[in-house]
Formats: sequence, C-alpha cells, structure tokens
Amino acid sequence: MSKLYIGLMSGTSIDGIDGVLVDFENEKGNILASTATDYDKETKELLHSLCSSSDDEIEKAGAARVKLATFEADTVNNLLKKARISPKDVIAVGSHGQTIRHRPEKGFSIQLDDGARLAALTSIDVICDFRSADIANGGNGAPLTQAFHQHQFSLSDRYSMVLNLGGIANLTLIDKNEGHKVLEAYDTGPANTLIDAAMRMLLNKGFDRDGETAKSGKVIPALLAKYLDAPYLKRLPPKSTGREDFSLDFIKDELLLCTQDQSFIHDFIATLTEFTVLSSVNAIRQSMYRHHVDRARLIVCGGGAYNSYMLEKFTSLLSKNNVEVIKADDLGVDSKLIEAHAFAYFAYMFVQRKPLPLQDSTGAKRNSLLGCLYPALK
Repeated sequence: MSKLYIGLMSGTSIDGIDGVLVDFENEKGNILASTATDYDKETKELLHSLCSSSDDEIEKAGAARVKLATFEADTVNNLLKKARISPKDVIAVGSHGQTIRHRPEKGFSIQLDDGARLAALTSIDVICDFRSADIANGGNGAPLTQAFHQHQFSLSDRYSMVLNLGGIANLTLIDKNEGHKVLEAYDTGPANTLIDAAMRMLLNKGFDRDGETAKSGKVIPALLAKYLDAPYLKRLPPKSTGREDFSLDFIKDELLLCTQDQSFIHDFIATLTEFTVLSSVNAIRQSMYRHHVDRARLIVCGGGAYNSYMLEKFTSLLSKNNVEVIKADDLGVDSKLIEAHAFAYFAYMFVQRKPLPLQDSTGAKRNSLLGCLYPALK
C-alpha cells in the first residue's frame, strides 16, 4: 500500500515554495524527490502587500489564493514528474499556505491557501489550515514543527534542541528521558527575515551568502542593544511571532540611514546578524536554565544552517554552556527542506487521525488533530 505524501512550504521570506515527496514506509519518512518553485515578481509583491493593512484586502486575498494554488500545483506536478509517479500514487498533499497575519492573541492566524483548487489541479487530496485547531484549543498555533523535531531528533543520552533558522527562528527543547517529551517550543525572534530584507533593499541580493557582508562590517553596540530590547524577546513561552513584531518597520530608521550613507550598510548587516545570533543564544540559555539542562546538542536547520559565519558564532558562544552545535544534515535530514518535510508528516498524521503533541509547547488546553481535508475527485 502506498505511503507517499507531499509537503509544501512557503515561509516568511515569501520567495517561493519548497516541495518534497516523502515515503512514510519508514515512519521518519524518506524524501524521494524535492523541488523549489519561485514566485514571480507580481505574486511576491501581492503577498507582501497582504502582510500589513492596505486597501481592497479582500479582493487582493482572493487573487492571491488563486495564484498560490497555481504555484503549489506546479510544485506538485514537478515532483510527480521527477519521481515518475502518477497522482493516484500519492495519498495526500500537506500544504502550509502563506502566512499573511498571525494574531493568536486575538484568536486567529491566516495561512492564505486554496485547498479545493489545489486538489482540483492535482487530483490529489489536500490537507491544509494546520494552525486553526490548536488556536481553537487555546494555543498559539505556532510553532508547529516541534512535533516533527521530536519525531526525528530524540536522543536517550542527552537533551536535544532544534533551532530552525528560517525567516523567524524557532526553538524546540526535547527531553532526554523515555518518551522524549517536548519541554518547550517557541519562536525566539527573527532569523533571516530582517537580514534578507535589508540585503534585497540595499544591495539587491536575496541573502547574505555565508555571512560575507556581515563579516566585512562591525557590530554597532548601541543599535544591537536597541534591538535586543524588543518587547517580544522579554515575553516567556509559550509565544510565537512573525512580521507583526519584526517587519521593515522594526528597522526603518536604519534603512533610511543606509540610503543616505552607504558606508553604514555593512555595519548594519553585521548588527542584524549579531542580533539574530544573540536573541537565539539568549533564548537557548534561558530554556536550559528553566529546565536544568547542563549538556545538550543543538541541531540547526532552515536556510540559516547554511550561513557558516552564523554557525561559527553559535558554536563559539554556546561552547560555554556545554552545547554541541551540528546541522540537521549531519543526521540525515535536509536542513533546507525540513519544514516541507514536516508538512508531509502532518498530512500523514492527519490521515492516521493522530493528534500532534503540541499541548505542552503552544499553550493549548489539549492536543489537536491538525488540518482540514479537501478531497479530490479520483
């Protein structure tokens, strides 16, 4: 019997969709094929515009849902072509959609998607809207990937921490004891979202490859202190964040200064990089203190795992805390594809009608069966 699932992920950077085809014959799931689909300029601009209040939002959101489903279908069809299989071989697609507003304190989080259209375009059942059930049960609805981290990375001899450096950074702390309970999981603050935005606007580059720009600048202590004073960083978990706290407004004064004085740009990128590292390191140390952890391994994943400069900083700072820093790739899990892999797993869990163990990390009153099903005509 087929155990093939597809996972789709579009993150905070809003640059496109990562897709994976996963075989869950082995419950951890082996990736059989992967692909990435870039959004065109018009779609990027449309989705970015929906992340903050603007005119005619309902019309824009409707148009964006249609565009998203089209890009998602292209991603699915590319995977099928790569793997040389037909839609009937795949049990379901797990689609994250595109987060455009995350307001758990108000009882909602919007991941723009069109499951019905995607099912119609691919002839595969689609499962999406993975956050609503957790929020309905009193949780933050984010992060969710700790359930996948627990499934993939539990160890019996020491604590495991997983730091996903996507647009936003999220941390998972997994107990070393039998059962490997998730002790905490929460967003620590920004990862690549501010750095990437600054690189695009100021240097016309998508990201800072290996931290080369940051390395050529000097950290500005006063600016770093200002960033580290952000209210979100002082909140205790469970908590989650996004563009609502760390948008371009957060760095608007520095962006303006860079346009007036280009010599400031490299120091600005260096400071943003230091901010990402320190906000995460501080969170890691606080979690270790709260749970009396004296030795752990930190598994870094997401796009930031490929920033060697950033990884060097994590290794240096956390060596004092007896933390070994490694990449998910070292354990056979693709760092860049881990979130798409997770949503394939969530679809697999939905089909099995198994709730995800999120109660202790999102603040929900109970664990939830995550997702909504859009069945396809076979």
